[in-house]
Amino acid sequence: MAISIRTHKMLWGRSGNRCAIPGCKRVLYEDETLTDDAALVGEEAHIVARSQDGPRGDSTLTADERDKYDNLVLLCSIHHKVVDDQPFEYTVDKLHKIKSDHLEWVEKNLSPDDDRQKDDEVYAMYIDKWIELAGINEWKGWTSNVFGGGEPQVFVSRYKKLRDLNEYLLARHWPKRYPNLELAFQNFRLILNEFLNVFIKYSQKIGEDENALYTTEKIYKQLRKWDEKEYDRLYRIFEYQVDLVQDLAIELTKAANYICTQIRKNVLPSFRLAEGVLLIETGPDINFSWTTVRLEYPSNDFDEIRYKGLRHLMEDRSNWNYHFGNGISESYFPINYNED
Repeated sequence: MAISIRTHKMLWGRSGNRCAIPGCKRVLYEDETLTDDAALVGEEAHIVARSQDGPRGDSTLTADERDKYDNLVLLCSIHHKVVDDQPFEYTVDKLHKIKSDHLEWVEKNLSPDDDRQKDDEVYAMYIDKWIELAGINEWKGWTSNVFGGGEPQVFVSRYKKLRDLNEYLLARHWPKRYPNLELAFQNFRLILNEFLNVFIKYSQKIGEDENALYTTEKIYKQLRKWDEKEYDRLYRIFEYQVDLVQDLAIELTKAANYICTQIRKNVLPSFRLAEGVLLIETGPDINFSWTTVRLEYPSNDFDEIRYKGLRHLMEDRSNWNYHFGNGISESYFPINYNED
């Protein structure tokens, strides 16, 4: 288990962005400038090591507990190395005492903005849930089933998580401190809701248990007797559905990347800097190869990029740099749901 976003915010915020070691107290974060990004020079040190054979690692703490706030202390890179190289000097009890004393020092000397810290921790909790339910860390993997093979598929377990996320985001009480971040989440939810409803319109469930899939139904194969015109009509409906689901997944990816940008601007400057933007993988093409695609909004002006509804997407997608379908189908207004 990795350290959660909420734990990041708790540790950095409550520690005043300072090294906890007495006599150091070095500032571990420098704001961005006109020419450079923000600089992080602090490290989240484990009091009990993440692994059993690490510094102070011999403990009954579970793997999850080792990545929790109570087992972490914020240090500069120099003192992180010192405490890990000298585990007999810097024992578990001593590091807990250093952390406790440092938190008292922060309260007395730095006048922290407690209201902002509370709001940041709320946002971080929402972000953690979004990462989990949206499958952010597995984005290219689960969306490859949508873009691959000309027959969009979503594991039932993933579909249920996305449906839970849709409801979760709708029900949030937002702190209203970072309006652009909140708009980004609301925009994502609107697209997600559309994706779920459109995808399930022509879907069928195959398989059982953890292997169960919702797959796009090949409705043109339902003909009980051969009728060329009817076959062609149903095949066109199928093709349109495939393209529309994939274009909605493209828009969802753009919206997810926009959230990542707003998280970096408002809550956590280091968010996904190492991993980079969310990518999709499409294919296979006629050469049996796959293509990796980077998808982002062409503008940062929210009024330009916000989701304006399914009809607008159908009309506008032909103007995108990367898309699958075009044109409007009135059969989607209103959408009929057939989820079982």
